[in-house]
Amino acid sequence: MNKLINHILLTLLFLSPLTSSAETTRYVSDQLEITMRNGQGVKFAIKGVLTSGDPLDLLEADSSGYSKVRTVEGLEGWVLTRYLMNAPSVRNLVAVSNQKVANLELELAKTKEELQNVSTKVTTSDSQNMTLKEKSQRLKKELDSIKITASGSIALDNENFQLKEQIQQNDNQMQALILENAAMRNSDRQSWFLIGVAVLLGGIILGLILPRFRFQRRNSWGNI
Repeated sequence: MNKLINHILLTLLFLSPLTSSAETTRYVSDQLEITMRNGQGVKFAIKGVLTSGDPLDLLEADSSGYSKVRTVEGLEGWVLTRYLMNAPSVRNLVAVSNQKVANLELELAKTKEELQNVSTKVTTSDSQNMTLKEKSQRLKKELDSIKITASGSIALDNENFQLKEQIQQNDNQMQALILENAAMRNSDRQSWFLIGVAVLLGGIILGLILPRFRFQRRNSWGNI
């Protein structure tokens, strides 16, 4: 796979022409290091050292074999044109590709771990759901039992209420009978009292009448 990528990149490098337009991006070739100088030639002082794969802005390309470039940091200078390429070096591309593969493998491993965690959570959730269902069924049975007991209690309460009403009615009837009996007793007493009064009056009347009657009889016998 890496060899195929290298061949493709090399083909692209050979097919891409070098241009001398300003502000064009160039890359340091597969050379390990190249020098950036103040001017076009080794007689000029070195301003910096560039490594393979560094991106550069092409400011000017001279026929002497040197090109004026600017680094990402803003450093400007002259480098040999033959060390510049239109595309990143194969070595850098392979390194970047390998890094991407490593990152993808790491991301894949994390994804697998997350999937495993999700699967574990789903299993735990299923177990919790089963527990909740069992608890719900148990509570439903308890609720049904409570409803049955409550209905029985309500029936007992109604029966007790009816019994209390019956007892109250019996008490009322008993009180009425007691009052009626007391009234009858008072009536009997009044009747006997009246009878006694009548007898007493009768006796008094007889006591007054009989002596006169006897006196009259004696007078009648004396006249004879």
